[in-house]
Amino acid sequence: MDGVEADDETAEQRALRALRAIDDGADIGAEAFALSNEFTDRHTARLATWWRRRRRSPGAV
Repeated sequence: MDGVEADDETAEQRALRALRAIDDGADIGAEAFALSNEFTDRHTARLATWWRRRRRSPGAV
C-alpha cells in the first residue's frame, strides 16, 4: 500500500489506489471487494463507538 495506512487515506485516495492497482493488472473483483471491506469496517467501527457512548451516558439523547 505504498507505506500509507488505510486510516490516513480519504475515500478518493483509496479509490484511486484501487484504480491504479487494476490498471497495473490487479483483479477487479478483489480490488472492489477490498474497497467494500474497508468501507464496511470503517462504518462498523463508527457505529460501535456511537453505541458504546450511548450505553455509557444514560442521560444522552
